[in-house]
Amino acid sequence: MTGDKASPAGEDAPVITKREGGTTETSVTGFSTDMTEEKDRDTLIDPTEELERRASLVQHLARTYSVSAGAEDNPFVATEDSALNPTSPNFSSRAWAKALVNLVASSGASFRTAGVAFQNLNVYGYGRSTDYQKDVFNIWLSAVNFLTRITGQKKKRIDILRNFDGLVRKGEMLVVLGPPGSGCSTLLKTIAGETNGIYVDDVSYLNYQGITPEEMHSHHRGEAIYTAEVDVHFPMLSVGDTLTFASRARRPRTLPGSVQPNNFANHLRDVVMAMFGILHTVNTRVGNDFIRGVSGGERKRVTIAEAALSGAPLQCWDNSTRGLDSANAIEFCRTLRLQADMFDNSAVVSIYQAPQSAYDLFDIVLVLYEGRQIFFGPTAAARQYFIDLGFGYPLQATTPDFLTSMTSPQERIIRKGWEHRAPRTPDEFASSWKASVQYRELQAEIEEYKQAHPLGGADAEAFRASKRAQQARGQRAKSPYTLSYMQQIDLTMWRGWKRLIGDPSITLSSLFGNVIMGLIVSSVFYNLQPTTDSFFQRGSLLFFAMLLNAFSSILEVCLPSPAREKDRANDF
Repeated sequence: MTGDKASPAGEDAPVITKREGGTTETSVTGFSTDMTEEKDRDTLIDPTEELERRASLVQHLARTYSVSAGAEDNPFVATEDSALNPTSPNFSSRAWAKALVNLVASSGASFRTAGVAFQNLNVYGYGRSTDYQKDVFNIWLSAVNFLTRITGQKKKRIDILRNFDGLVRKGEMLVVLGPPGSGCSTLLKTIAGETNGIYVDDVSYLNYQGITPEEMHSHHRGEAIYTAEVDVHFPMLSVGDTLTFASRARRPRTLPGSVQPNNFANHLRDVVMAMFGILHTVNTRVGNDFIRGVSGGERKRVTIAEAALSGAPLQCWDNSTRGLDSANAIEFCRTLRLQADMFDNSAVVSIYQAPQSAYDLFDIVLVLYEGRQIFFGPTAAARQYFIDLGFGYPLQATTPDFLTSMTSPQERIIRKGWEHRAPRTPDEFASSWKASVQYRELQAEIEEYKQAHPLGGADAEAFRASKRAQQARGQRAKSPYTLSYMQQIDLTMWRGWKRLIGDPSITLSSLFGNVIMGLIVSSVFYNLQPTTDSFFQRGSLLFFAMLLNAFSSILEVCLPSPAREKDRANDF
């Protein structure tokens, strides 16, 4: 070509030349690009300088992309359209969870895990032959019950769960199937430590991955939580404020990625809301049966999101899919599966009428029949176990429906030739389970788990150290709470202010009533003489002042105390 100059002999790098009129430039990389030059003569560029310039450019771009990649790997500083941004339409919960796990691992930390093994678990309660609702006419009957107690008459023991055995390792999901009244809720409450009104037999054995049940339910109360099927919230709070409180209450002392505390809590709230599809309700009241707010399905998802924000490694969900359609119920189970896979959380879930796609997400299944355990094992092996007992599998039936039908004499189908061998009563089902190969394998696994995680061993010490590292400075090591006392006061005052803004009627009516009553009472005792003759009137004035303050507290009866009890159980 005209104006081109060949490379010197023995040199591999081509010489770069420029030519007027948009001719070809041969670069050191061997590629050709068009360019326009105003010079009339060809100019020879030194290959060494060009290589240095390009090396500098490559280093600059490498630094730029490294910073961008680091920001993209940090879920708390994600770009607007990133898959890690919960407000983005491209948000991916799995990508966000994976990025969080990598971020925490890069700092040398890890997530706390907890499983549970229970052996010979017996739960019971006490009942009376008769009971009644006390009123002004029959209150004297309570004296009869008092006399029976002091005379030593024992209350009647009612067995709820009988000889249960099971094992849920970290990262596993257990689905509990059984009709209402079979003991599903009692089992979940026992595992989570919500044993108010029920009692665990002394011969029962529980092992929370090396932690005793006494320590787990006192010092680590918020690490094994129970979520009831009822939705209890402060109705006047918005969805965003409700979940912000939960997120801030369990905020760890050391935050990943050097993120600010409030930004961490708000981001975590948005992520959970995006996972459960309630991000659009952030400024909407939660409401209840009497106060208008979000819909019933959305309120159920608020309850689920609040429990998920606790970050508890062991979560018990009692029919939490009630009120949800099939799609949202499956999405709820998928979220639990994501937590189990990414964070090694353990979940125990009771579901009535579970879809097949939701059932397939679980690892193990427990079937209950009137307080008896009739199966515990892998979800894939449950159907064949009952078929081998002599029961037929109906066409187009789902596995969870087939397992639940075992507890109903009207629904289960006995195969031909098994009429006199298949179990029929709850005790016969329990006896068949005790004599099965699956039961012996479960006992061997429990014994192996007890050897691997002895009570009070190294796993318990690691759990305590991990929790202590997340607790605020100044907080007791044995305290179940994450925040310090002053931080808890600050957070509850923030929520109290939000509640006051959301519903100022009670406070304003109390102030207005006290002012009016104060004016009325003061007008009665106005201009008292400073003599001993006014002693009686002054005593009456003090009596009225105390009486008004006592009666004004009656308004506190309507305050939602169940919401506070739930927060206490979750260590919020």
